[in-house]
Amino acid sequence: TGSGIGWTEITGVTQAGAADNGYVANNAALVTITLPATAAFGTVISVIGKGAGGWLLAQNALQNIQIGSVSSTVGVGGSVASSNRYDSLDLICTTANTIWTIQGGGQTAGFTIV
Repeated sequence: TGSGIGWTEITGVTQAGAADNGYVANNAALVTITLPATAAFGTVISVIGKGAGGWLLAQNALQNIQIGSVSSTVGVGGSVASSNRYDSLDLICTTANTIWTIQGGGQTAGFTIV
């Protein structure tokens, strides 16, 4: 509480992301979180790993995730995944509906970017 965004602990394997929400991925299997299809400029999504399966951020059509100078593949074929169960990130929508940019980064060797 008090963070300014709502938080959801995910104990299943899939979750539809919602604007201005944070997620704690807590499952022994991979947790897939899909970015919201519509998001205003400035929308925030946060992800924290907890379960052994890690997490994967899936995209919708025309979306991509920008991590420094590296971009995920545009559209549903692109994704960003944790490489350690406790990896976390904050994403900000920097172009309405389509481009998400990371604020902060992985705590291990890095994310898996497709």
